[in-house]
Amino acid sequence: MRDLSLTPATQIMLLRPKFNSHNENGATTAKITTDSSILGSFYVWCKNCDDVKRGKLRVYCQKCSSTSVLVKSEPQNWSDVLKSKRIPAVCEECCTPGLFAEFKFKCLACNDPAAALTHVRGNWQMTECCVCDGKEKVIFDLGCNHITCQFCFRDYLLSQLERFGFVNQPPHGFTIFCPYPGCNRVVQDVHHFHIMGQTSYSEYQRKATERLIAVDDKGVTCPNVSCGQSFFWEPYDDDGRSQCPDCFFSFCRKCFERNCVCQSEDDLTRTTIDATTRRCPKCHVATERNGGCAHIHCTSCGMDWCFKCKTEWKEECQWDHWFN
Repeated sequence: MRDLSLTPATQIMLLRPKFNSHNENGATTAKITTDSSILGSFYVWCKNCDDVKRGKLRVYCQKCSSTSVLVKSEPQNWSDVLKSKRIPAVCEECCTPGLFAEFKFKCLACNDPAAALTHVRGNWQMTECCVCDGKEKVIFDLGCNHITCQFCFRDYLLSQLERFGFVNQPPHGFTIFCPYPGCNRVVQDVHHFHIMGQTSYSEYQRKATERLIAVDDKGVTCPNVSCGQSFFWEPYDDDGRSQCPDCFFSFCRKCFERNCVCQSEDDLTRTTIDATTRRCPKCHVATERNGGCAHIHCTSCGMDWCFKCKTEWKEECQWDHWFN
C-alpha cells in the first residue's frame, strides 16, 4: 500500500479477462489485448478548467452508482465505454444480476466530470502537424493519420465558423471535414468544438440550429424583424399558425404574415416566394436566388445544383439554361 501510494479512498478498477487458452502445463492463462490509445491515455474537455485536459476513466454500477464494481471484460474500443450496456459487470454493493458497467470520464486536474475527446491523443511518435509542420505533445487525429496540432485545429475551426463551412453529416450533425485537402473524415463529436472558446461555440450552436431547422419540415424562423428566432413547431391540433416562443409573435407559416393572405388573389408574397426560391435537392433547405446564373452552391450541405432543373449541376445546365 505504501509503495503504491494508495489511500483508503483510492478506487481500483479490476478487469476480469477472458480465460480462453492454456499453457504447456495445462494451466489456464488470460488472453488480453489492450488498445493503448483507449486504456492508456485519455483527453477530455473540462468545462470547469475550460480547456483540453488529461482525463481518467471511472466505472460505476448502472443501478446503484456504486464504485465497487467488478468488470467481466475489458473495453476494446471507444464504443465500449461511450455506449451503454456493452460491458457486463458485477456490483459488490447491490449484487443485482444482469448488470452492465457505466463508464464516466473525469478531469485529472480538477476531478470534475468531463466529456471524452475521441479525436485527441498524445503525439507519442512526435509526428509533424499536417498544417504547420510543428510537433506538439497533444494532437487531433480523426482516424486518418492527418495529424493536426491544437493551435492549427482551433484556427481551422474558427475559419470554418466565420463562413460556416460546417456540413450536415448524419448522425454527427453539422461538422467539418479533416483539414487535410481531399480527406473526407469528419469530426464525430461536437464536444471537440469547445476549443474555439465559449463565445464561438455558442455561435456554432446557434448557426447549426438555424440550418437544422431550415432543412426540417417542422422548422420555422420568426418573421418578426426585431426577432428572427428559429424554432420547431408541434403538429398537434395544427391550424397552420405558429407563435414564436421568444417574442410571442403569431403568424401563418405559409405566408409568414400576422393576418394570413394565403387565400388572397393578389398574394404577392407567395407569388414572389414561389418564383425566387427552390429547395436544395440534397438537404431540402429553402434557397433564394436573387440574381446571377442558375448554378447554386448550397451553403448547408455543399451540393452544387441547378436552380432551373432542381438536380445536381451538370455541364448541360451550363450550356442550356445558365442564365435562364
